[in-house]
Amino acid sequence: MRFPEGFLLGCATAAHQVEGGTVNDWSRWEQQPGRIKDGSSARVAIDHWSRYRSDLAELAASGQNAHRFSVEWSRVEPAEGRFDRDALAHYADVVRRCRALGMEPLVTLHHFTLPLWLADQGGVRAPVAPLRFARFAAACAEAFGDEVRWWITINEPVVLATIGYLRGEWPPGRRSLLQTFAALRGLARMHAAGTLALRRVAALHGRAVQVSVAHHVRGLLPADPSSALDRAVAALPDYMFNRWWLRVCRSGVLSPPIGWGERVPGLAGSLDYVGLNWYCDDVLAFDLMRPQELFARQEPMPGRPLTNFGWAIEPDGLRRALHLVHRESGGLPVVVTENGVSDTHDELRPHYIVEHLAAAQKAIAEGVDVRGYMHWTAWDNFEWAEGFSQRFGLYSIEPETLRRCAKPSAAVYAAICREHGIPAHLRAQD
Repeated sequence: MRFPEGFLLGCATAAHQVEGGTVNDWSRWEQQPGRIKDGSSARVAIDHWSRYRSDLAELAASGQNAHRFSVEWSRVEPAEGRFDRDALAHYADVVRRCRALGMEPLVTLHHFTLPLWLADQGGVRAPVAPLRFARFAAACAEAFGDEVRWWITINEPVVLATIGYLRGEWPPGRRSLLQTFAALRGLARMHAAGTLALRRVAALHGRAVQVSVAHHVRGLLPADPSSALDRAVAALPDYMFNRWWLRVCRSGVLSPPIGWGERVPGLAGSLDYVGLNWYCDDVLAFDLMRPQELFARQEPMPGRPLTNFGWAIEPDGLRRALHLVHRESGGLPVVVTENGVSDTHDELRPHYIVEHLAAAQKAIAEGVDVRGYMHWTAWDNFEWAEGFSQRFGLYSIEPETLRRCAKPSAAVYAAICREHGIPAHLRAQD
């Protein structure tokens, strides 16, 4: 049950969720009453900004050979056109620390947050957003040198558009299908521009880079596969949420219903690999009383245990998602850039980690070129609109001291990382 040579095993994090002290569209959103379910904010988060050296050392000591983190754009470019050299130097040191500790850095450039100056110009829908994002990407690429091979331009663009522009639960709080489509078009242009910038800097210096997005897949299956109505109401959201992004990154054309067939420079062939974020699958049933939800009732897969988030635990769903993105991308390599479980008392996580990594191994045996797995996440942190109420970490955080405390699942993941595979005793316990 060992992983292939060079397989990446680590954790994924996001700057706003762990650093503390960020000033962006999300920090402003958190100040509005009722926006965060537990009333908390990421003002302090877990203070990773000042504790990153010891945090990274602890992860490396557990056997992890990779680490995914994001660069907070609002720190690097706090005002339009003004770059903070100290912030860039900080992130360059994070990269160097990862390398010195034997962890491959996977760098995300946009993980849900925007500088206030860009948010106030229209955010991801702003005409200037692609050019500004490309400039930011190039600045990071120059600052980090040849230390970063794996880049992620945007984390979960379809999720950001859906929750921020359709449901209105994240910034900017819109509830419009047309604006959702506009956001998706803007994010596709940002990704294309960012990819071109990263590749141009790499070519200028003779470097090799791998660029992708972290694409969220949520399997959307008909509740009754024999029902034509259930199949119909599952097909459209499955296409729009799971497949549209991968297809336009192959063709370079913004296809309907989100686009009008316009071609975006740099979008075709913009993925060197696929970053896959996967947590659960749902089932959809036809419901005449839900016209605003395209006549679909969405529920967790029946008969499965549920996480604290109410998501069904179905390890084989990860295997199916790996096949989906491998197929839709034309056979590109895949890195699982996020996978984890909300589990307050760490009762589900040890078993969850073993079973989901076993599902990834099965996908590899079936021909999917899986290059790595990043567990979400290292530490309990600020989970966006949920605040600190949902806990995904291998380590808990003491509220007063911010001391990191390893959970039993941390030992399980450490054993897997050190063995570079799933030890027999863990499968036997499972």
